[in-house]
Amino acid sequence: MAKHKLVTAITSCCRCFILVLLWFQSQGCLEEERAALLQIKDSMSSYESSAFSNWYVEECCDWEGVECDPSHTRIHKIFFPHLRSDSEPWFPNATLFAQFKDLQELELPGNYIGGFISIHAFRKLKHLRKLNLRDNFIQNGSNLCWGKYLLLYNLDLSGNKLQGNLPECLCDNLFLKELILSNNNLFGSINSCLGNMTSLRLLDLSDNQFSGYFPSLIISNLTNIESLFLSRNELQGNISLCVFANLSRLSELDISFNHLEVETEMMSPSCFPSFKLSTLSLGGCNVKKISPWMLHNITLELWLSGNNLTGPFISNFQNITSKLTLLDISDNFLHGTLLEDINLNFPKLRHLDLSNNSFNGNLPIFFSGQLQMLDLSNNQFHGGIPYGMTSNMSCLVYLRLSGNNLTGDLFPKNSSLPNLRWLYLNNNHLSGTFPYALSKSMELGIIDIQKNDLSSELSSYLPVLPKLKILLLSGNWFEGKIPVQICQMKDLHILYLSENDLSGDIPHCVDNVTSWLDSSYGGYLPYDSWNNIEIMYKGLDLFFVCLLPYVKGIDVSYNRLRGKIPIQMTLLKGILFLNMSNNLLIGQIPSSLGNLINLESLDLSHNNFFGVLPHELAGLHFLEVFNVSFNNLSGMIPIEKQFETFESDSYLGNPNLCGHPLQIKCNDSAETPPIYAKEEKSVSIMYFAVLICPFFIVICLG
Repeated sequence: MAKHKLVTAITSCCRCFILVLLWFQSQGCLEEERAALLQIKDSMSSYESSAFSNWYVEECCDWEGVECDPSHTRIHKIFFPHLRSDSEPWFPNATLFAQFKDLQELELPGNYIGGFISIHAFRKLKHLRKLNLRDNFIQNGSNLCWGKYLLLYNLDLSGNKLQGNLPECLCDNLFLKELILSNNNLFGSINSCLGNMTSLRLLDLSDNQFSGYFPSLIISNLTNIESLFLSRNELQGNISLCVFANLSRLSELDISFNHLEVETEMMSPSCFPSFKLSTLSLGGCNVKKISPWMLHNITLELWLSGNNLTGPFISNFQNITSKLTLLDISDNFLHGTLLEDINLNFPKLRHLDLSNNSFNGNLPIFFSGQLQMLDLSNNQFHGGIPYGMTSNMSCLVYLRLSGNNLTGDLFPKNSSLPNLRWLYLNNNHLSGTFPYALSKSMELGIIDIQKNDLSSELSSYLPVLPKLKILLLSGNWFEGKIPVQICQMKDLHILYLSENDLSGDIPHCVDNVTSWLDSSYGGYLPYDSWNNIEIMYKGLDLFFVCLLPYVKGIDVSYNRLRGKIPIQMTLLKGILFLNMSNNLLIGQIPSSLGNLINLESLDLSHNNFFGVLPHELAGLHFLEVFNVSFNNLSGMIPIEKQFETFESDSYLGNPNLCGHPLQIKCNDSAETPPIYAKEEKSVSIMYFAVLICPFFIVICLG
């Protein structure tokens, strides 16, 4: 009987618990919090079309960007990244966010926030632990001082417009574990109060304008620091890495590109590192020697570019097996040969950059099978590209060997680089045909093999690469017609075929390349200096880096192309430059070239074009460079808009052209562009109508 009562009591308790749980779950988010969310949305004024896509449902805990506590009643996380489409600064009212009493994480990156109205309302968020306001337009850091009121663990204000000295009140956040202030306009000495923030595990002050002597004493107090980033500031002084020796938890250190001179030796009795770094970045720190402890103790990444390293590199790591996955010693003064089996010393490397040194000899044969990025450019390597380099690295994504003295076939036969996306072999002496092996590299986005000695009929060897965006083949000896395969690479942005021996007509299928038809964003290309290309643009040799996705154009100059400009060429409204100079092209310049509304540079010089300059070209409002010199053009030069900015050099070698800026005045018999002829014709018709109308009126009345 007692047992039965016990079972009954337990069952009743379980039922009550389930009912209570169901009751809690049925409550949903609080009405005042739901209303606050809607007011925040409305205050954004404009936002991306994909934002708030499911905010039509009743339960706001299920809304995109919102997360509630386990009871499903109170909101404890808000994440609204890059939602606003309006570039005007947004000043949200902080009282709206203060409605969320249990809010723990507030993330509003990339929303053009210029500041907050009633910012002190944030003090009511007693449970807030993480505040992410990165990539906004906040200027006044002194308004962001809640250290005495909030118990923040993570504060990210990077990528804003913060100005002046580091606000001292930020140091009131004594429990802060992560402080990220990179990419702002902060200047002056680093405030000594940072030394009191002993709970910090991550401190990022990079990409500002902090000056003065390196804050060694402040840094040595941060005994819990794990990641320290002070790069790209104006800090100065001679320091030793011994400054960091007692920071036992330090894992990542980046003090590169200041005005420092760093001594790297740490293996002395008075200075022995208590940490084991995973990443060390000392770029531009006047480092003169690679210490053995670096190769032994650093477990992931070592960045030493732009220093004063000299001598043969081989002496630094012989008989060492390093755990490094990334090694960058570019832009130094190292010389000598490399071991052909460099993989034995660096078996785990995924990223190796030895560019801009003076290494010579043959290229190494064997690299780590895990290698993804290899840059040996701008050295003095000679000989051929070894088969081992192009057959045993299936992970390779990026290969740059440009600016050496390499000879032989571009790629050995049976090479296979299936994951290759970026290939730079320009400025060498490579010969043979366009490599058939690249037909296996279907991920290729950039090919730069300019200024080599490649030859043969290009159309016989060029594969169709569906993801190719940039194809640079200028300065070789390719012959035959421009390959129609180009028309099948619909995402192509930049085509350089100049300074070859190509002949025949320009393909009429160029309008099949859909990326040339409009000026929309060109898709993803990594935003870093690795993806620079050198091309002639607006008459200048230029490097393009971050603008690559937006630059589109065609250069087929210095060949033997014949025929007329195909009408399909005039449909390419997305291109910024078009260079067909120094060929054998004929016919009249199509007036429909005026459709290329984004054109900034147009060079048709040194051909056999005849007739008048189309007046429609005056409508190319962005045109900065224009050259039709040394043709057989005649008549009046258009005299309005952009054409008022061009010098006489643009028209030389056309003895029948007249008008400004040439010294040749137009007489009454000079041909005028078609638009003027049409205007004159319309005027004549008007006079004729005026004369003939009375005659018809008389007849009708009669």
